Order: sequence, then structure tokens, then C-alpha cells
Amino acid sequence: MLHFFYGVMGSSKTAQLLMQRYNYQQLGLKVALIKPAVDTRAGQNLVFSRVGLQAEAELVLEPAHSVREQLLWLAARQAYSDFQYVFVDEAQFLSEEQVQELADLADDLEIFCYGLKIDFRGQFFPGSAALLRLASDIQEVAGALCWCGRKATMNTRVDQQGRVIKEGEQVLIDNQQRIRYIGLCYQHWRKGMSHA
Repeated sequence: MLHFFYGVMGSSKTAQLLMQRYNYQQLGLKVALIKPAVDTRAGQNLVFSRVGLQAEAELVLEPAHSVREQLLWLAARQAYSDFQYVFVDEAQFLSEEQVQELADLADDLEIFCYGLKIDFRGQFFPGSAALLRLASDIQEVAGALCWCGRKATMNTRVDQQGRVIKEGEQVLIDNQQRIRYIGLCYQHWRKGMSHA
């Protein structure tokens, strides 16, 4: 089955993924951890949560990689010969074709994708749009709050002065730019207010 867990920045998506993966490993289950190559926040192979949890990914997918071929390569390695569970972090960065491959593989594997639903402009990421169409199980990772105390529903790019940015490239990794990302409620995102 293909699962999609989505949430805004600060909702602890990666922390939940890493905890779920750890729990499966503790049960003796074999799992594969995947991340898209575009996510370089903590290094090429590292899946990292801002709360401090981290793990090394078994696969790092380039945009042109076939998920099926990469998983077959991984399965050929002794330690991963019979894995049944796949965890994908930052799934919004997957291509539509990669999500389609995951959906096709989900007959034989349990695949858990975690990521953002929308970008800082309020637009779908291609990977998220495909997951919303193809996943059998879709759940929100709730818990992130706007500075006003309301539920955060919008991912927001802000500059060093806290100004809300609503134009620009869809993907800018926050460790490489003078920007950061926060969650805001729709009202404050629409008004461009990142603080009181």
C-alpha cells in the first residue's frame, strides 16, 4: 500500500518517519530509507529532523532515477534482499513518474511517503500532487502552529528580516540560502505576516 503523510514545516514529519522506521527495525523488519537528492540540508545521504533525529538513507534518488531500478539494485545487496517496507522522506521532491512507480510497487511493498503538500506559494509540488492522486492512505501530520496559535496550514518562505516571500523558484533549500521556512495559518500567510 502507498501511504502519504503530509504536513507543513515544523510538523515533525521527518521525526515521525524516523521513529516509525526505528520501530519497524526493532521488530526485526527490513526497511529501506529513501530521500531525493535535491534535499541537501544535512548532507547528501542523511535524513535529518530538526528535533535531532537522523539516519543514513540507503537510496538517494536523482530526478531521472527509476525508483524500481534503484530498489532492485538495493534488493540485490545482501542486507536488503527481502525488505518489505520503504520509507521516503521529502516525498514532495519526487517526480510524477517516480510516484507512479511507487504506486505500482505498492502491491508488494508497504511504502510510507512523508512530505509537504504545497510550496511557499500555496501551489502543489509535482510529487505531492501525484501522491494525493495515487496514494491509498493519505493522512495529515498535524501539530504545527502559526505564531497566533491557530493551526498552521501554509508553508512560508521568509527572509532574514522575517518578511514573507511569495515569488521565486519553487525549490530553495534553506541551508543554502538566506531564507528559512515556517508554518503559518492561511490568514497570516495571505496577509504576509510572519509575526505579531
